[in-house]
Amino acid sequence: MKKQNLITIDQISFMVPITSESMDNITPPDEVQAIKHLFRFDEVFDEPQELDYGFNGYTNALRYGAANAKILIMWSYKQAWLGVQVMFYGQGKKLYESLTRIKDIKVDWHNLISYICLKFNGHVSRIDIAVDLINYGFSVNNISKKLNSGEYKFINGVTKRSINLDKIQTIGDSGCIDTIYVNSRKSDSFLRVYNKRKEGLNKNSGYYYMAKACKDWIRIEAEFKHRVAHKIGQEVAELFDSRKIYPYLADCITQHWILVLNDDQEKS
Repeated sequence: MKKQNLITIDQISFMVPITSESMDNITPPDEVQAIKHLFRFDEVFDEPQELDYGFNGYTNALRYGAANAKILIMWSYKQAWLGVQVMFYGQGKKLYESLTRIKDIKVDWHNLISYICLKFNGHVSRIDIAVDLINYGFSVNNISKKLNSGEYKFINGVTKRSINLDKIQTIGDSGCIDTIYVNSRKSDSFLRVYNKRKEGLNKNSGYYYMAKACKDWIRIEAEFKHRVAHKIGQEVAELFDSRKIYPYLADCITQHWILVLNDDQEKS
């Protein structure tokens, strides 16, 4: 297998404001139907499961897909100001895209994000961007060692300031690091770099044959929430060329984190 690099949206959530001032617990707000129509959920899936509960203050939800591959539409008839939340979980998004391909329904995430932000006056509330680097010879364990030795460092791509080691955590077993975390999961921007090949070699992962065919595979996953996600969604919506969405999303990662050689150590 040759070198491959892939940029995808792994997970995404939207918020659409509710225009109605009064609601009941029986009839969903009009925005729910508009969202179902935009994503063509009724053409892609069977009838959704109606839930009389949500979370984070939401009282009602529709679930498409399966428990481990779901998409949720949530709202609160008690608190219209929460809006309608649409959550594409990672596996749920993959299922949605697989079914749309089977049904010959085109999915253009640039157009969908633009419609949410510009037509519905909504915003992206969370977006996870994934970059897969296959057969590049990269090792998460080696990167971790060089970070600890001071040979490598992470810097902010805009300010060029170094990111302190106390903001970096690692996970592994048998002395081998498989995952590097930068920042806290509670922050608006969170980075995870991990050994995707090792994860994929689990026969239940869905990536088994791809993982078996490659020599190495690391995934860089950037999770953006709140204000940072809002900004990304708005800037994606304002792109004139849908082909620029993935280069732009890659730039979003490098604006926050770049792994570089530590010149300061060389000078010392």
